[in-house]
Amino acid sequence: MGGLEVGTINFRRLEEEFFLTLDEPENIVLPMPATDLLQAENMMHLIDTYGPLIQTKERQVAAAFFASWFAGVCGAIQDTLYRGDEAMLDLSLSNLSVRLYADERYPLFSFKINELRVIEIPTVDRETWCKRSIETFYRNNVTPLIEMLSSLGQMSVLPLWGQIVNLLHAQMDAEMAKAQDEKSRKNIDYHYKLLSRGVDAGVFGLRRNPFDREIKFIEHPANPDRKIPVKTVCCLAYRLEANFGYCYVCPRVKEGDRALMRANDNC
Repeated sequence: MGGLEVGTINFRRLEEEFFLTLDEPENIVLPMPATDLLQAENMMHLIDTYGPLIQTKERQVAAAFFASWFAGVCGAIQDTLYRGDEAMLDLSLSNLSVRLYADERYPLFSFKINELRVIEIPTVDRETWCKRSIETFYRNNVTPLIEMLSSLGQMSVLPLWGQIVNLLHAQMDAEMAKAQDEKSRKNIDYHYKLLSRGVDAGVFGLRRNPFDREIKFIEHPANPDRKIPVKTVCCLAYRLEANFGYCYVCPRVKEGDRALMRANDNC
């Protein structure tokens, strides 16, 4: 571990915000090494097990929901950069195990860290190192996972990438709101732009970096003086058998319908 202090890592926060854990959850439905998900039969088993638990028979919906869970792992990488940490946990697929488990109400995912491998972030030429690490993480882990989900769901990769973009945008906004000074805000902005504009689209297997998106802002449902971002893609919850409908920040919702949702306090 290079002599770095593992004790400085807030594992409770990693679990609560990014679904990363060192422990086994109770009521496990399906455990699987994360690398196994790059094999079609294993990913199909996971998606086909998960789908009925969220009341859908559509693999596209289950695939999108799983992508939104895995976005937490991507969020943990960004969090390390935002905070200017001296080290980064190894969150590659080879060091993670996926746990699908059931609580009292919903099926949940957690990502168990197999070994506490800590990678020191150099102080010299830190920016180059961070960019290279982001590229390696996405090229070797996230992109093949998204492409496998796309293949099994018979869907475009873009709605799947969008689930990760949605979470990372929300994370960035939340971190900006909590930032105590201009230096912190600039650091957050810089490291998001390092991902969205500094990484070549080929790393994601695309012609355009999926994180390089212009965000639309709309009126806050409870405070007309505030603006909140619209999601970049739909989460597909409207296709669940429970018929949740569209959420207020869904890009599929027209502005007139949003006004009705605000008027009816249905946001």
